[in-house]
Amino acid sequence: MTADSILVEARALIDARRYRPALRLLRGDAFPHGLANGLANGLERLHLLGLAHLGHRDAPAAIACLRRVLAHRPDDPDLLSALAQAHQADNAPFPAVRWFERAARVTPGDATLTASLAGALRRDARYGDALTLARTAIRGGDTSPDIRYEAAMAAAYLGEDAESLAHFDALLADDPEHAAAWFGSHAQALHHHGPEEALRRLRRATRCGGANGKYWGYLAATLRLLGRDAEAEAVEDAEIGDNPKRRPLPDGAKALLPKLSADFRLFGNSGRLLRHALACAATSGLVLEFGVRRGTSLNHIADVAEQEVHGFDSFEGLPEGWVNSPRGVLTTGSQLPPVRDNARLHVGWFEDSLPPFLAAHPGPVRFVNVDSDIYASARTVLTALADRVRPGTVIVFDEYIGNRSWRDDEYRAFQEFAAENAVRYEYFAASPYTKQVAVRVLGIGT
Repeated sequence: MTADSILVEARALIDARRYRPALRLLRGDAFPHGLANGLANGLERLHLLGLAHLGHRDAPAAIACLRRVLAHRPDDPDLLSALAQAHQADNAPFPAVRWFERAARVTPGDATLTASLAGALRRDARYGDALTLARTAIRGGDTSPDIRYEAAMAAAYLGEDAESLAHFDALLADDPEHAAAWFGSHAQALHHHGPEEALRRLRRATRCGGANGKYWGYLAATLRLLGRDAEAEAVEDAEIGDNPKRRPLPDGAKALLPKLSADFRLFGNSGRLLRHALACAATSGLVLEFGVRRGTSLNHIADVAEQEVHGFDSFEGLPEGWVNSPRGVLTTGSQLPPVRDNARLHVGWFEDSLPPFLAAHPGPVRFVNVDSDIYASARTVLTALADRVRPGTVIVFDEYIGNRSWRDDEYRAFQEFAAENAVRYEYFAASPYTKQVAVRVLGIGT
């Protein structure tokens, strides 16, 4: 086979999503390597290798290949888009946004790129920018499922519930087999139409072709927290069993049951849960957040706190790897977010920024939002605040249940803190969709 024919066949294999055969073909001895093969063919081989690695879910290898080609094709929109997708697959939304933006500048008005950029902005927690971009595209006549989905998701994070649900419903009217839209809309429907409609949408999501099997876990957990144990058991027996990808959320919901409060409420929206939790924090004291990133949750808190609130973050991402994510994931590139006038940012790692803050700010803690994800960071925060926690203090954990490693992360940090400090507590709110749990401290010490 000639180099040209190998490239044609490899492209066809990639288009057919047969990535392993494409990799074997492009790496094979039949392909003439080196300068004798010609620069154009050599670059195209690297480009195709990058696409094949991306399809095979080896994002670092894809990035390495695509970056080498970029030096020779700096304005190739397909290459730029593929590089952005590779960073996104590597759980690095910050550089993904940069490459999608560059591709969009090369080919302005490309609807597919617009939707991809909106998705990257959303994953980078730039929800306002994502929603603005999606709204503009929709006003311009783009009502594709992808742009509708991005508008719906960004609006949901910003607390624009009615708009989010409207976008989801418009999408589903055009594409009634869109599993992710049925799933995403159930959280908004919970607040607008009640639990029965939320459950109907969850069940509908599971029946769509190619639906994510994890949806069954969300259904079982939601049923469990609604007190519908028999239905939850039936779902677990029939659809979950010992499946390690579906078990975490139902198991997390079960862990909450012994300490559910009499006034327990179920939520499907992060902003609503935070606002409710803060309203239930009746004691006076400091209002703190640990893990600010783009400021979305801090702004939700500041909007209703009626006092000064304080957000702590390094803005350099996580200090260590977490689940499938490397150290530094969730970085903002050290960019500080815009926050409300009554919000103050404290930049640095928690162990560096929190002690001097506490020394300068005496008194108890009223409300804490722990959005640190990993055990070590949550443990640092809780240990530092141990002598500030009082009966009535409210603590919200952003990743308490549902992740594969939930027992070893924020959940573990709080359980250790409670045992070491004789903390009596109850869970008074939770959101299976966002994995948040709100804790009310009833007493502390002997």
